[in-house]
Amino acid sequence: MKRVLIAVLLTFAGLNAFAQRQGEFRTPEQRAEMQTKSLTEQLKLTDVQKEQVYTLNLERAKQMELARKEQNRDREKMRASTEAYNEALSKILTPEQQETYKKSMEERRSRGGERRERN
Repeated sequence: MKRVLIAVLLTFAGLNAFAQRQGEFRTPEQRAEMQTKSLTEQLKLTDVQKEQVYTLNLERAKQMELARKEQNRDREKMRASTEAYNEALSKILTPEQQETYKKSMEERRSRGGERRERN
């Protein structure tokens, strides 16, 4: 019984480590570009908005990378960063885009934050 439990725990630990490593190879610039592209498609951003959102995404990606590198991974700090990001983003978006974004975030939360399949 103990061997089975240990085998299961090791399997989950290995899968968790593998899942975390997949995103580690992206630079903050690549993360910002991907997120900006996604928001551009989803919200039909103008060129001006696209530049502003990219700058905002890049700044956030750099902050999140620093937070991930810290040993304690302060969840409260990350949550505050996300709230500040959403507030700044809402200043860039039109009311219609804000509503679309809000609905998208609610859908993501209802799915438990599961990630969509990537190419």
